[in-house]
Amino acid sequence: MFSRKAALRPVPPYAVVDEHVVEALDEWLDASEPRLQRALDVAFRELELRQPAVHDWIGERLSAVEDPYMQSLGYFLAVVVFLAFRDAFPRRLTQLDATDLDMADETLSVDEALRAADPAEIVESDQVVALGQPAVLGYVQQHIGEALEQAEQEVDLDALDRVYRAVLVEVIALGHAVTSPSGHQGPPREALA
Repeated sequence: MFSRKAALRPVPPYAVVDEHVVEALDEWLDASEPRLQRALDVAFRELELRQPAVHDWIGERLSAVEDPYMQSLGYFLAVVVFLAFRDAFPRRLTQLDATDLDMADETLSVDEALRAADPAEIVESDQVVALGQPAVLGYVQQHIGEALEQAEQEVDLDALDRVYRAVLVEVIALGHAVTSPSGHQGPPREALA
């Protein structure tokens, strides 16, 4: 057996968001439907308090998205991803800094470049992220599909790509911000660079 070049590191098993957490979050969102915007606003403020670097990083990326529909989708997904990690790891999710997010972004870029340069490579980088966080990425991809179906006008695919990429980086970074039950955090920053 041989291994291909890859930049994305496996998510430690102790840092994988369980499907039941995402299902419970989805049920909470459904129950909040009449006041969903208010619930999301409160959650976005919580993101700012608990993960200020993630809040700022996501805000910076999504503010550059000019399509209001895609921007709204991006903020929704970013908040839901944060809530999934918060709920799954209430005491083990460490606070990220801007360097952590930049490294996750660079790691994704390098992985994409490695895969693009290999004509035999059939797995996309987002599929690798989905293998590491199947429940979270499944939820994200489902809502992107629903947003595309419900769009009343032609979707700006560049805007969608920027939204999806920002959320992928958030998932990668948060996945590596979870400490093990014994307090170990991994992989080290050097492994992500």
